[in-house]
Amino acid sequence: MVETADLVVVGGGIVGCAVVHQLAQVLPASTRIVLLDRGPIAGATSGSSMGHLMVTPDDAAAYALTSASVRLWRELQAETGGFDFQDTGALYLADTDEDLALLPVLRDQFVARGDAAELLDARQLRELEPGLAGDLAAALHYRGDAVVLPMPACAAMLRAARQRCPGIDVRPCCEVTGFDRDGDRIAAVRTARGPIATRNVVNAAGVWAPELAERCGQPRLPIFPRAGNLAVTGHHTTPVRTQLLEVSYLRFAHGVAAVDPSRTDDPGGQAVNVQPQSCGSCLIGSTRRFRGFDRTLDRELLHRSLLRACRYVPGLAAAPVVRAWVGLRPYAIDKQPLVGPWPPVRGLWLAAGHEGLGITLGPITGRLLAQQIAGLPADVEARHWLPARFCA
Repeated sequence: MVETADLVVVGGGIVGCAVVHQLAQVLPASTRIVLLDRGPIAGATSGSSMGHLMVTPDDAAAYALTSASVRLWRELQAETGGFDFQDTGALYLADTDEDLALLPVLRDQFVARGDAAELLDARQLRELEPGLAGDLAAALHYRGDAVVLPMPACAAMLRAARQRCPGIDVRPCCEVTGFDRDGDRIAAVRTARGPIATRNVVNAAGVWAPELAERCGQPRLPIFPRAGNLAVTGHHTTPVRTQLLEVSYLRFAHGVAAVDPSRTDDPGGQAVNVQPQSCGSCLIGSTRRFRGFDRTLDRELLHRSLLRACRYVPGLAAAPVVRAWVGLRPYAIDKQPLVGPWPPVRGLWLAAGHEGLGITLGPITGRLLAQQIAGLPADVEARHWLPARFCA
């Protein structure tokens, strides 16, 4: 007898786990959901990320999405706990006259969204973070950002989902090999362990989402892997308590890439993000480079990140780096995630292409997709993120 499921979610990272969690909130408790991943749960991009929960104020749609998602993160912490959540806030640091000019612009963007951020002078900055370099003239303090450890966060979401829907089945190390269709409708998912008959599939496979689309007989999605190098210091070595970002990070990380993401000769770049961890270590990034699926450590880019981190936090020069690694972000060609139905195939849903905001946007992505699947009104305007924009 062929196994059946109401929904199959492919991809066990933060986005896939959030989709399962949110589906469990809106669908009947008897709903059968199967979560598949080719490797361990949270074992790929989510397990290689910084875990920054970042509110972005540059436009109204982005602010609505990111702020709603960070709120959902706080609700998850309050309701279930069981994962590492830190209300660190964020300091945007300026090192040049050009950077200094950006600080009031960023503050005004937050204010325009009905939010608040504070400009700090040199004295206020040192009072908040004595470990910063003494020559920094100013910074912007935004209290709304936070930090999570993604791996236990995925587990917390799945535990909460199973409490509402006991029929949720989580299958790591179970690769999807193909799909069966009944005309233009999903009929089954083929896996290494056998087929699962279903009429609804969520593609939350991150950088592998284009490959999964091809296995469903669709064109490759315009999502490309973008490598990032990270390093972490030993426990009890961080000189700061607040998350730190160069204000130029916003231009670097959140603009559309100036290079062709399908090429592999991108020289890459970096902008500092320093993140204190609950164990007292310090996570340091962030670099970005298109080079396909190559996960070889880029020592030059990483070295530049570490030097920039030491410029802002001199005490880091004495902190031992105990591990360095590379993760792959799923970069959508228009820098916007794909969340919603894929019109050419009924029953096929997408939740992918979040690039560096996947951890931030996991909960709201799950909420929007679950509301669409259940036919409920959306919490946040969803039309900006619909995958139909890429349909011919």
